[in-house]
Amino acid sequence: MRDLVVVPGLLVVAMIAGRAWPRRHAALWTATAALTCWLVTVGLLRTGWTLETVRVPLLVVIAALTVLVVGRMSARERDTLVTGLIVVGCLESMIALVELTVTVAIEPSVSPRAGALLGSPNGLGMLLVATSVLAAREVERRGGWLPVATLLLQGCALLATGSRTAIVIASILLIGYVATHAGWKRSLVAVAGLAVAVTVVIWRTATERHQDRPDLWQAALRRIADQPLLGEGPAPAPFTPAFPGARITTHAHNEFLQWGVEYGLVGIGFALVVVVLAFRSVRRPIGGDRWLQFAALALLIAGLTDFTLRITALTLTAAALIALAMRGHRPIRAAVLAPTAGSDVRTGEEGGPPRGLGPG
Repeated sequence: MRDLVVVPGLLVVAMIAGRAWPRRHAALWTATAALTCWLVTVGLLRTGWTLETVRVPLLVVIAALTVLVVGRMSARERDTLVTGLIVVGCLESMIALVELTVTVAIEPSVSPRAGALLGSPNGLGMLLVATSVLAAREVERRGGWLPVATLLLQGCALLATGSRTAIVIASILLIGYVATHAGWKRSLVAVAGLAVAVTVVIWRTATERHQDRPDLWQAALRRIADQPLLGEGPAPAPFTPAFPGARITTHAHNEFLQWGVEYGLVGIGFALVVVVLAFRSVRRPIGGDRWLQFAALALLIAGLTDFTLRITALTLTAAALIALAMRGHRPIRAAVLAPTAGSDVRTGEEGGPPRGLGPG
């Protein structure tokens, strides 16, 4: 609960300090406000005032405030934000590797999975996919041993999480990277990484007696059919175990289905309207920094297959990456080396008012 209070407060302070007011895209911010009101109303009507009632609405507010604040940042500030995310990924990676080592030493019979400070191996895996993409971006931009070392560190920690979804997404991105970049050294490292990734995925699958997610998704669809429009509300309701000894969970491990269970088709409709208006608010085709776009997309895809987007840190990171990607951000160095008409080479900002999700 503490992070759900502190983080919005800090974002409000940053928004006021940066004058990041929602001056544009009135329809988008109106739809976001309507979505938040709907989430709160359904929670209050169905379950009363509880932590679960306000969790998702507060996460929506956090995402909206993050988009506003990041949209107001200068090019230099956005570069600093990207560097900060890489540093966070490295710190989490070091903690995860130490945690894995200690777990193996103390309990060698237990299948080890590292969650670091997030406390969720799947959540950490998703975060590391995004920060690894950002580290690969720095390898391409700057070169040198330090970005390469950060990338290898985060790759090792990603494998230590044992998150199959994160590992599969990272493997797909790695294959795409090798296919578009020549060099035998890169190919050799990629093949070694893919071999380890396949081994980890096979090991995780073999050590689980039964894959319960398809059963969870079917149960979620049945619950949506029972309350299709308004949903059941956000009160935690355990899903019936698919087999004896199965883990008890209150989440369908699919964020889209879970929204349908809790907030009904109306809630999903509001969310889709916000997404459509967000993309329409980008007045130019989304271009520029593909690395940021892949980082944001990887985190979103992985998050939708689990409950981890309900972790405040991951919501904050996903919103920041989406805002960076949709602004068509390009590095300061590129702007200085190749200035365009109307650009300010001192700041790396293009001429004219800022565009995208951020206010002008």
